[in-house]
Amino acid sequence: MFEFRFQGLLSQVLACLLGLFGLSAPGLAATSSFQGDFSLDNDLAIFAFELVVPGDIAVTTFSHSGGVNAAGQNVAAGGFAPVLTLFDADGYAVHGNAGSSNVCAGAGSFCWDASFSLQGAASGHYLLVLSQDDNNVIGGPVTMPLMASFFSHASDPHYTSGFAGLPDDDSLHFVRIDGDQRSGHWALDVDVAATVSQVPELATVILWPFGLVAGLWLVRRREA
Repeated sequence: MFEFRFQGLLSQVLACLLGLFGLSAPGLAATSSFQGDFSLDNDLAIFAFELVVPGDIAVTTFSHSGGVNAAGQNVAAGGFAPVLTLFDADGYAVHGNAGSSNVCAGAGSFCWDASFSLQGAASGHYLLVLSQDDNNVIGGPVTMPLMASFFSHASDPHYTSGFAGLPDDDSLHFVRIDGDQRSGHWALDVDVAATVSQVPELATVILWPFGLVAGLWLVRRREA
């Protein structure tokens, strides 16, 4: 029963957060560029936005093979192979792409960067999650404070060492599935008719409204 109620409140919680923290606002179609670095194999980068009316969502990553992003920045090649997963306000994965699934020109070659274009997405709140290759969403709907636990390598921060045939080694990260050593750098563009912002410290941000409500309840109880 609690789980059902939590999921029913997820859309309202997202709306509250987006307003309180300025994470999203209606806007004209535009492309937002982001860059950052993972320190562990199972890190996640999470982005929030709201579509006020139905529209298109397009996402492209650059850091594996490099390129020039929408902000005109030259992104160096060498980053890990990314995975993109798009969640709706109810916590369900509705779209995505894995870089290692993209075959480039030439027999047996891979593009390794991820991208997708979703046409006519419904209005509402969305979360976009960037993870490393093979750290894929499993099940759902997700509960926001436990977002990372819904990904396949939630408990293994150095799982890619196995790709090179090595034992788990907490000093070895960002090994591509073919054994090539990469870096933790990532870069992506999000093209959508909304303001997109990266969500900082997801669990803390999501729990803050609940903590505020609990605090106000305690104050009222003491005053009674």
